[in-house]
Amino acid sequence: MTALLKKNLANIFTITRLILAVWLVFLAFNGSQLILMFLIVIVCGVLDALDGWTARRLNAVTRFGAFIDRLADKIFICPLLIILAWRYWPNIAIVSPLKLLTEGLVALIILLEIFLMISGVIGAIKGLDISSNKWGRAKMVFQSAAVLGWFLMLILDQYFPRRIFGETLISSAYILLNLFLLVAIGLAVKSLEGYWQRWQNFSR
Repeated sequence: MTALLKKNLANIFTITRLILAVWLVFLAFNGSQLILMFLIVIVCGVLDALDGWTARRLNAVTRFGAFIDRLADKIFICPLLIILAWRYWPNIAIVSPLKLLTEGLVALIILLEIFLMISGVIGAIKGLDISSNKWGRAKMVFQSAAVLGWFLMLILDQYFPRRIFGETLISSAYILLNLFLLVAIGLAVKSLEGYWQRWQNFSR
């Protein structure tokens, strides 16, 4: 592996994920190709794991890479969750009473992500380490799992006959994605605490 490729491989993964995230948001906004969107979510998750692992493994962690990684995360999660909560709901009875809860969880995640992004920009300007901490990485895993579960729920609802699955599997996916969102909120708070500690150490 050449030195140039070694230095930029993680960023290549991140930029590819960023492009796929933008494409995914476009597809979701236009309301088509659920299976393709589901596959893109999986690829984005794999690339997210690869870019961080590669950067640490090859000792190629940079401020640019950390910033673009966080940007890709926000573009992947925030617009997508907003669009999903706005227009993508399965036609099952369990959704109606719990829909408001899901929308509230999504709104809280968006607010936390905006706060994290603002703190990241300020940190980058100040020269602070803005790379994801362990809580942030875990948060992204659960957020991605929630998005994946949402698309799986929609695919089951649209493409598979109810006589095979009934509503049980779809309802289970819906409950599971809400649990993932709840865990992601808790991890986002822990991530904020971690960045606050970095800020305090940096300011001393």
